[in-house]
Amino acid sequence: MKKILVVLMIALMLATLCACSYVPATRFMSTVQVNSLAKKFDDPQAELTLDYTAKNGTKMQVVIVYKLLLTQTPLAVIRFVQLVNDGFYDNTFVDSYVSQYHYVTMGRYLYKPSTVQQNNPNAYFQNASEQTFKGEFKSNGYKEPKDGYAQFKILSLAMYHGDYTEEDNNFDAANGYLIMALSANSLNSDNYAVFAEMNSVTIKRGDSEPVTYTNRAPDDFVQNLSNTDRDSKRVYKDVSEQDFSTISMMRIHVSVQFRLLGDYDWSKLPKVGK
Repeated sequence: MKKILVVLMIALMLATLCACSYVPATRFMSTVQVNSLAKKFDDPQAELTLDYTAKNGTKMQVVIVYKLLLTQTPLAVIRFVQLVNDGFYDNTFVDSYVSQYHYVTMGRYLYKPSTVQQNNPNAYFQNASEQTFKGEFKSNGYKEPKDGYAQFKILSLAMYHGDYTEEDNNFDAANGYLIMALSANSLNSDNYAVFAEMNSVTIKRGDSEPVTYTNRAPDDFVQNLSNTDRDSKRVYKDVSEQDFSTISMMRIHVSVQFRLLGDYDWSKLPKVGK
């Protein structure tokens, strides 16, 4: 009897380990898996750098430090970390502003400045994110984690929606493209996988010394980021309208750069399969 119990316990442990190393993209992670991850990756963080020129001509560099909500949206965090490590967000930029809901999107398009100078219409091209995962949001049947559902706050990051299911009248998959909220009331948190909250914002305006804001964002940064021209012909005069018929580009070019913070072995994170 004891031998049988020992075998069962070993089998259970192996099953748990296997489950942590691979998670099908069609289901959520178990509580056991999430708790195991939380012990290995305590308080994971990431840093986002945005470089752009404000409407008054001042060059600005904005560095945002994020807390990654691993225990609330583990799949979204895992996917984000994997994409950052793979260089998915390198050379991408903020490509649209949705004024109705006060958010911007990023990661969907790549930028090659050298070809822009040559008036090459292929300077901007789509950044492929074909792999999706089950969106960790309430309306998708995601069980509320012990820390509660992740809510939109100022500058929160969420995964953009992928597939749409008519039978549920809702999106059920999220991909690697990102939404940044410019307001705490940007979108309904029940329908999105909010996976990162802003800890601090550091802004360097021109040649001035950088200034850091903790747990808040200065008004001029948000206003400059959202005060955009949605006419793609004015933004990309050298690109045919047909090439960008499905998106509204921003007039102010804002480049995106992510890096992960903390001394973690990110390779220990489980893989999210298709």
